[in-house]
Amino acid sequence: MSPDSATLVEIVAVGRELLTGHTVDTNSAWLAASLVRLGSRVARITVVDDDLAAIADALTAACGRGAALVVTTGGLGPTADDCTLAGVAEAFGRRLEEHPAALAFVARRYGELAAAGAVADPALTPSRRKMAALPAGAQPLDNPIGSAPGVLLNVGHHTVIVLPGVPVEMRAVFEAATSHVRARLGAATYVAEREIASGLGDESLMAAALERVAAAVPGAHLKSLATTFSPSCDLQVRITATGADQAEADARLARALEYLTEELARLQRR
Repeated sequence: MSPDSATLVEIVAVGRELLTGHTVDTNSAWLAASLVRLGSRVARITVVDDDLAAIADALTAACGRGAALVVTTGGLGPTADDCTLAGVAEAFGRRLEEHPAALAFVARRYGELAAAGAVADPALTPSRRKMAALPAGAQPLDNPIGSAPGVLLNVGHHTVIVLPGVPVEMRAVFEAATSHVRARLGAATYVAEREIASGLGDESLMAAALERVAAAVPGAHLKSLATTFSPSCDLQVRITATGADQAEADARLARALEYLTEELARLQRR
């Protein structure tokens, strides 16, 4: 099984703070690594403004490119610019509807926050009820840390998982949603990775060698990690191998490593 045969996934990160450079998008990096470990192929990461139309367009485009799973982060809070759920609803022609389980979750969380002295009043104000308005047909996902639930929406061959933007909340909700992710991804794909020193300082010298190794070992992907031009530089090469089980992934990694070692030795002798 090659990486190209894995289920196609896209990530949509929402937030003007990401576009202005005030916040580094660590969420997408963590999600990409987690999704690859689960056997998907992350084809694209898109960052959009806190704008309903921009969010809807990003989701429509991702599904149009064949993404079976789209994961969004950010925009689930109580303020007017938190409009990710409205964007999801717009993308799939759904109404926003107050979901009883989501409303019960928000009520419980604000009751807990009030009891802890974190908020003055647990009342379900309109801005708090807003976090329980989900696209029709969606279901809430537990958020063990924050006040807004995550959201799962299945539409035909597409699944959208909507996560909070606060990193610790995002990770917790994603972990809670892992069973839904696996259901969309299908059979698990296993991954083995290793980085080695190439003994070379010029990335262009090893380009053809990496291509030959990848062609010789289907299911293996090789990436040189460029740093700077210097005769004394020892560039790293990352090998990523996939398989239907861990033994197959490990075996492909071992074969790729063997071929790569031979190729690099030939280059070093020149």
